[in-house]
Parts: sequence; structure tokens; C-alpha cells
Amino acid sequence: MTQWLAGIRDDPAERAHRVVAAALRAAYAWTVRHRRSGAMREVARMTGVVMEAHGPGRGPTTPLDLVGCLRRRLGLLPALAEGTDEEIAQVVLLGNDDRLTSDAHDLACEYALPVGGPSDSAQWMPTWTRMHTDQIRSMTFNALIQGNGQESYVASRRFLIEHPAGSLAELRDLVSETGVRLPPRGYTDIPAGHVHHSAGGDAWWWPCPTCRWPMEVAGTTVRCQYRPHAAVYQLTEGRSGGSRPLLSRIDEGRPRVAKPVARPAAGSRCVDPGVWRFVVVPGASEIRLKQCLERLGATVQLWPELDRYDLHVRAGGEEFRVDLKEYRSVHRLIADLRAKPPSARVLLPKTHEHQLGTLQTVLPSLLITTETKFCTEVRRALRTV
Repeated sequence: MTQWLAGIRDDPAERAHRVVAAALRAAYAWTVRHRRSGAMREVARMTGVVMEAHGPGRGPTTPLDLVGCLRRRLGLLPALAEGTDEEIAQVVLLGNDDRLTSDAHDLACEYALPVGGPSDSAQWMPTWTRMHTDQIRSMTFNALIQGNGQESYVASRRFLIEHPAGSLAELRDLVSETGVRLPPRGYTDIPAGHVHHSAGGDAWWWPCPTCRWPMEVAGTTVRCQYRPHAAVYQLTEGRSGGSRPLLSRIDEGRPRVAKPVARPAAGSRCVDPGVWRFVVVPGASEIRLKQCLERLGATVQLWPELDRYDLHVRAGGEEFRVDLKEYRSVHRLIADLRAKPPSARVLLPKTHEHQLGTLQTVLPSLLITTETKFCTEVRRALRTV
């Protein structure tokens, strides 16, 4: 059996990982089968990966069997039935409308993995469905590092995080003014599922209040595909055919955020969905934490030593080094921390502080803190001056 199929390790956790990765790719391919000639071939290839992971007589045996499984909870697949991430076991990848569910973008993408060997699907399949988190981040950061050292790297990375979408003309002007570097693909078209077409024929998109990337539009509901960015909105058409559609918030309303304003989709671009999910999303938390600590009176450096860790903090006479980890799946976080131990203390942002107990139990020797605890520690250090 070839190594690209079975992998170097073949324990139950690795097989479960391959099943989720293959299911994610098959689900995406199914959604584009009417416009991509190789889509059904990709579904068939991923069926083979799932069959291999399960072994003879277990799991789906045809592409349509696999598609049927994608419309149900992943935990019903034998490889994921026991001993796997409970959150991922509850995920359904295909909705009733045969569109990818929000869980596919929000949670299952953390299981993306190169499976099935080389194929032409890489030409049309999004990076977040076929590449591991570290691959996407490395591909992006390596392009940024090719600038003029630390200062250029920080400026380029921060630009990408603070400007993940916008008018192409404005983005070009900003890039020209700042001289920042962009990742290989730069900015691409806004995905169709993130654009609203008004009755008058105009197309619109809305930036997420937290990460500024285009929110998903599902009927009249508008929200960020990353669930911790919690605001959910109801869409209503403008009073006249050419006026902007409006949003009204329909969730619990916390935290308070400014209401997004519709922006014309014509001439607008955004970063690749994989770059958004694995660079922009955590980067937004890193910059937010930096600003919070600076308001307390600390001095904060972003991504020192070309991203050896995330934040170097000076408060009073003390110095702190932290590496922010923002994973939806605590199981994937644990696996990645074991594979690549961090260079600084792990910090969980407020939206992920509930993972602390699990991490401390499974990885007792690892230095871990939460955003709340760390801010308290910094305040205490500042008071000693």
C-alpha cells in the first residue's frame, strides 16, 4: 500500500483524521459537481480513501454512499464512532440544499490533510479543503518573510489581517502606498455564497465586524462562517431598487459590534478562504490582544523573530512570551502541540478559554494560560512599577 494513502502512522486517530479530511473534500466536490468536470472523480477518489481507512466491510463503499453519509453526523461513520473529537463527530457537512454547512468551514477544515495522492483537483479545490493549517500558514508567511526583515514582515502580515477584503482599486492603492508584500494568490473574487444579489440587479457583501472578511449570505441570514465571531444578522432590501440592503442583528447581541454596511461586490476582492481561516482569523485575535494590553500600559511586539511566537510583552520590569492558539477543535490543537511544541507559553483567547481544563489534563507539562488570566498577570506587573 502506498505511503500517500496509508500515511506513516496508522493508528485509529490517524485513520479518523483521514476520514474527516476525505469527507470534507468529497463534500466540497459534490457542491460543485455541476460546474467542475473533475468533481465526481474527486468524490470517487475520496471514497477510496474512506474505504481504506475503514478496512473491508466497514463504511461507505460507493461515491453515492459517501455522499449520503455527508448529510448525516460524521460520528455515524465507524472510524469516528468512538474515541474521537466529540465536536467533529456531531458535524454534518452537507445541508439539505446540498450546500456546505457552516461547520465545514468553521470546524472540519481544521482536519484538512493532503490525501489521495496528486490529482488535478488542486487546480480548483480551495486550499482549506486540501491543505493542513501549517501548510497554508507557511506558504503565506514564507512569501511575507521575503521582504526586508522583521519590520517588513510585521507590516505585510498586519496588512493582510487588517485588509482581508475590499475594493480592488483601494487595495491596490494601499499596497502601493505601504510597499507591503502579499501571498502568492493575493486577492481573489469574493465567493458566490458571500454575495447578495438585490432585486434591482446590484450585488453586495458585508465585512464581518470581527475579522473583516465577507460574511456568508444564506437566504436572508448573514453571518461569519467562523462561529466564534458570533453576530448574526437579518437582511432586508433597501427602500428602492438601487439602494443598499440593510442588516439588523438577530442574535443575543453580545459582544456589541458596529453594524456592517453593505459594500458593492463589483470590483471587490478578498484573500483566499484558507488564508482567511488560518491567518486572518487568529491574526485578528492577536492584534486585538495586542491593543488590549497596550491600553493597560504594556509594550507589545508582534510576531518577534519572524514569528517564532506571537507576542512579546513588557510590563513593569517583567517580560512575557505568549503563543496564541485559536483552534475550534481541542483534539486538533492537542495533536498539533504534541507534533510541534510551542516556543512560548500557550495563550487561549476569550472565545476558547473553555479548552483550558482539557489541555491541562492531557498536556500537564505545557505552560498554558487564558486571555483573562494573562491580562490580570500583566496588570499586576504594571502595578509593581
